[in-house]
Amino acid sequence: MTQFAGRAKIRVDGKEYRTLDGASLNAGGVKRETKKGYEVYGYTEAVEEPTVECKIPLGVEDSLIEINKIKDATVEFVTDIGKTYMMIGAWCSEPAKLSGGDVDVKFAGIECKEV
Repeated sequence: MTQFAGRAKIRVDGKEYRTLDGASLNAGGVKRETKKGYEVYGYTEAVEEPTVECKIPLGVEDSLIEINKIKDATVEFVTDIGKTYMMIGAWCSEPAKLSGGDVDVKFAGIECKEV
């Protein structure tokens, strides 16, 4: 039977963070917006950065402040089916938010590659 991606691990510069269900990866690239008026004329293009969003349960060895300081990092999004995506030159794009013992974390980066 074929298995599909359902879970992911997040590593930042080799350090693995425990993540809750729902981690997401946007590989970035070109975003196209339709241009239309009386009819469809075509599209414009804009570059969109790759992003990773996840929720981390805050443990005693985790530091909210250290997560916020992450910049120029390598972020790996490792799926449970063996596919790994690597975001290069990544940074914590928003202050990490602690709520109910879990930390919402968002990373953005320069480039995303499948490795």
